[in-house]
Amino acid sequence: MSQESRSITPPPIHPMAAFATIALDGIFFFFFFEAVNPLAVLGIGALGFAATTMVQRFIDNDGWGAALAKGLVMGIVAGVPYPVAGTAVGLPLLAWAGLSRWSSGNNQIVDEAAKRPRLPKGDEE
Repeated sequence: MSQESRSITPPPIHPMAAFATIALDGIFFFFFFEAVNPLAVLGIGALGFAATTMVQRFIDNDGWGAALAKGLVMGIVAGVPYPVAGTAVGLPLLAWAGLSRWSSGNNQIVDEAAKRPRLPKGDEE
């Protein structure tokens, strides 16, 4: 059986930015701010924009244009006044990030276990 080297492309958003979007979306879930103050939607959207832009620019090393564009999209998603939008976008991005890092061979424990020779039958401990 041949082993194919399949790798999943990395996600367009850094996992930390996706997690920030989920966390900001959780504010709507627990506190439901838009019923009290409609300006909270703009505030949470601005926080999502700033968090994603800074993570993409300084951690993921994107250019300013790409970081601002990704920040705008994730800020809008975080600012939607329903506690589902940010989670529905953030969770698949986090799963994508985990799968791409796992499949790219960055998991030392799994790599070492795969290279370890197996015991022949009858020699099990």
